[in-house]
Amino acid sequence: MRENFQVEMRCIGMKIAGFRKLRNMTQAELADKLNINKSYLSQIENASANKIISLPMLIRISRVLNVELALLTDIDGIYKSDLKNFWSDMKETFEEIKKLNDDMDKMLEQFERADKIFSSKKDEE
Repeated sequence: MRENFQVEMRCIGMKIAGFRKLRNMTQAELADKLNINKSYLSQIENASANKIISLPMLIRISRVLNVELALLTDIDGIYKSDLKNFWSDMKETFEEIKKLNDDMDKMLEQFERADKIFSSKKDEE
């Protein structure tokens, strides 16, 4: 029973770490927003022995990461599957988000260039 609990806590910790990384946050940044020290957050993310996450702490984490609490605590999909697959999925999701962000930056640059051209032509009139 204790072994299963540790695996479940590890799944939750991995989800917290994954969502933190998706938000481009370091452990220090998240810990600061949670008003806890970085080593405590590290223990949560790594499911250190004898470290139990309280419900209020989970709620605070979900709010700071802007993630539904249910997403952090729903471990059945991860628990029943391979944890490496979870990290692989998280990495793919992160890469997709990063690509979308890069694409949005390129579009913004194009709009800014077009705006400058349009503004300069308007000034010439």
